[in-house]
Amino acid sequence: MAFEKDIKEAQSRAKNVKLFAHDIHGVLTPNIIYCDVEGGRRYPFWHMDGFGDLSLTANGISVIYLDSTSIDQEGLFRAKELKLDKFYYRTDDKLAKLEELLKEHNLTFDQVGYLGCELTDLRIMKRAGFAVATNDAIDEIKEVAHYITNAPGGRGAMRETCEFILRSMDKWEEWVNKVTKMGYK
Repeated sequence: MAFEKDIKEAQSRAKNVKLFAHDIHGVLTPNIIYCDVEGGRRYPFWHMDGFGDLSLTANGISVIYLDSTSIDQEGLFRAKELKLDKFYYRTDDKLAKLEELLKEHNLTFDQVGYLGCELTDLRIMKRAGFAVATNDAIDEIKEVAHYITNAPGGRGAMRETCEFILRSMDKWEEWVNKVTKMGYK
């Protein structure tokens, strides 16, 4: 099923983002689980997606990991490594948690960006001011998204989303200049 999106509307919505939340599995990791014979699980992360998270935080946008299914510590480790303020996993009601965060930050849903791929993301994506679906998301997610990435989850979707937001805000060129002169850390 093909989904055409209005890029001008997506850019307009992206300009308002002050808080960006996203799932982990299927968004920051591909839909792959590595299991060892002792039941240990490992998930690969795409390095450039971390740069996306760092780019948003460096430009004044709060980034929050909001995951319902994480059973391992990789997402928590990655959030700490990127020095993110908030990370929630095993969240029973992601929408309720996001509503709490909006009150805490004195924001509205119009100021929320969200990147998702699966049914657990649908309620938030219907409310987010700027909803983004990974290229390999299920159709229900793509249908409600304002933007669909060219990259699949765990292979650059977050990095692409970051660039889209910062370009929409006319902050991308300044960010590129800063990073190429000094680095981003």
